[in-house]
Amino acid sequence: MIDIKTYEKSVNKPSNTKKKSKGSKINGKKILYVLGCLVCVGVIVGSLLMVGLTKYLLKVTANDDSMLNLTNLKLSYTSIIYAKDTSTDRWVEYQRLDGEENRIWVDLEDIPENMKNAFIAVEDKDFYKHPGVNFVRTFAAMINEYSPIKLFKNKTGASTITQQLVKNLTNDDEGSGLGGALRKLREIFRALMLEKQYSKDEILEAYLNTLRLSNDWAGVQAGANNYFGKDISELTLAECAMIAGITKSPSKYNPYKNMENALDRRGTVLYLMNQQGMISDEEYNRALNEEIVLDKSVNTTTSIYSYFTDMVIDQVIEDLMNAYGYSKAEATNLLQNGGLKIYSTVNTDLQSAMEEVMKNESGIFPMKEAKNTNGDIQTPQAAMVSVDFNGAIVGVVGGLGEKTASRVLNRAVDSQRQTGSTMKPIGAYALAIEYGYINYSYGLMDDYVQMVDDPDHPGQQKEWPRNYSNTYSLEWVPMCIALRRSLNTCAVRALEMVTPEVSYDFVKNTLHITSLVEKDIDYGPMALGGMTYGVSPLEMAAAYCIFGNEGKYITPYCYEYVEDSSGQIILESKVTSVQAISEETAYIMNRAMKGTLSMPGGTAVGLATKYMDSIGKSGTTSDDKDHWFIGVTPYYSTAVWYGYDDPVELSVRHDTTHPPTRAWKTVMDMAQENLEKRSFSVPSTVVTYDFCRATGCLANGNCPDIEKGYYTEDNLPEVCQSH
Repeated sequence: MIDIKTYEKSVNKPSNTKKKSKGSKINGKKILYVLGCLVCVGVIVGSLLMVGLTKYLLKVTANDDSMLNLTNLKLSYTSIIYAKDTSTDRWVEYQRLDGEENRIWVDLEDIPENMKNAFIAVEDKDFYKHPGVNFVRTFAAMINEYSPIKLFKNKTGASTITQQLVKNLTNDDEGSGLGGALRKLREIFRALMLEKQYSKDEILEAYLNTLRLSNDWAGVQAGANNYFGKDISELTLAECAMIAGITKSPSKYNPYKNMENALDRRGTVLYLMNQQGMISDEEYNRALNEEIVLDKSVNTTTSIYSYFTDMVIDQVIEDLMNAYGYSKAEATNLLQNGGLKIYSTVNTDLQSAMEEVMKNESGIFPMKEAKNTNGDIQTPQAAMVSVDFNGAIVGVVGGLGEKTASRVLNRAVDSQRQTGSTMKPIGAYALAIEYGYINYSYGLMDDYVQMVDDPDHPGQQKEWPRNYSNTYSLEWVPMCIALRRSLNTCAVRALEMVTPEVSYDFVKNTLHITSLVEKDIDYGPMALGGMTYGVSPLEMAAAYCIFGNEGKYITPYCYEYVEDSSGQIILESKVTSVQAISEETAYIMNRAMKGTLSMPGGTAVGLATKYMDSIGKSGTTSDDKDHWFIGVTPYYSTAVWYGYDDPVELSVRHDTTHPPTRAWKTVMDMAQENLEKRSFSVPSTVVTYDFCRATGCLANGNCPDIEKGYYTEDNLPEVCQSH
């Protein structure tokens, strides 16, 4: 039986279980309350954080409309100078003007599929699937970075191609820690926004043109050009894979420096392409075994610009400033970083020949040291420039020896030197013939013209002008002979007929010798070249074109036109032509100057070119500080100058054949060897007669010493009466 009391006690006695249950309820409520509070606080804090981050992101990305504008992507693009291939007449690359980066834009449709696939395979296999960010990879990378759990051996790439493009465009590359986390946040936000504005193909195109490679090269076209010497369209699968592999670590995988690493990385890229079904097993194996042949010239070709490139850079900058009102800094930045295409006038065969000779390894130019006005030792310098008969500057070298820097003094263009006797044809003789004062064999007295004050002996006078030989023949000398012998006396007498005023106007305003000033309106400057400032070799070469170009003067230019990065022409050279002298006068002077190289007594006799008819005039100043030769062939007018930068006496008169003339002949023989033989155009109105060398008159049957002369029917000499 059950004990009632015991039962009642058991029924009425509070059990321990019930007490514990009540306590659990109380504790549970507290926990829920605390959790609820924490959730509320978390929501509030999270909301505040989200608001703060949103404000932060909106602020830091305020300028993204311009910075991430893929339609008008403002980046540093490489400008290129082009030249005409002399054998095909097609434009070919001559010089890259590397600015901040070497980058050549190429449209996506012109990029090989293998190149696109290689980058997608190794950098972002889900590129065409994700919204700009791979959140799984991003989350894993965050765990790897900010927790003890290491899901990857190294800091990894969770960045998609879109995110990498953002980084390339913004240069936002802050490191680790909080700064790194915020950078990643900015990158993610920008990538998501970019994907909303542009298609995947637009993003891929921009990425492939902005990714970084070695040696400040950027973009796949620059990679193809500089690693393999090819256009991107010519790359093989193996070459595409190698370029795609470089971007992970441009230093580590640079094939020039670390070919073994580069080949291993190429193998990884090819493997991933194969695994992702982009290439077949056969393609994979063939590419894996393909030998990589690098373009070694990228490491051997100097980055120092030629003198021709220096000249083009200066001219384009000046023309941009004049055409668009740019400051010099703005024009320079556009030239260096604007992706301009400059179609130049350089003849690469002639330029190469000129550079070879002007290295002076053969010793054409004696290198005697001399002290300048400050007592410092200096060696001689030289310059050479050629212009064709369309006005195109086809070759220029502005100094002797190996060029060691870019944008240095270009003596052929920028230096003005006393011209000596090279002034005689343009300042005296041509105009005297043009105006009918003299003809080809007109007799000019070889004697001094006047007495002048002697600066070396105050209070005394001396005869002027003196010939180079310091002697006078006291005879009538035919003009053509006076020219080839370079008699100063005869040149001054010809100028007396023309007058210095007329000569000055012609040389300055028709032949565009810009350095002349009014003080030069005198006999010495206009007949003998002793002007105030001198003349540049370029202006002299252009002036002498009239003697091979039927009397026409054409303004010299170094480029035909310039295109911007989108292919629009933004500059064109304005070329003007004027009939400076008649074609008859031009040819008569042409034949007179031929004697300088080919007739007895000529100052450059024996130095005519091998393959082409040639004419010219040498010049040496009376103080022996400047030596010149200006030579003309049916292809080119070329000026050569030799002297010290700080003018002092050269003292090489009897040591060697005239150095500028030898240099000109050597260059012309090299540059014209394979050119079609041409002759100077002969006007139908020019007639030839023999003349008497003793009198300059037309020869009769009794004249003992005769020579062929060139005339017009309305300006003939009389028949010789002395024999």
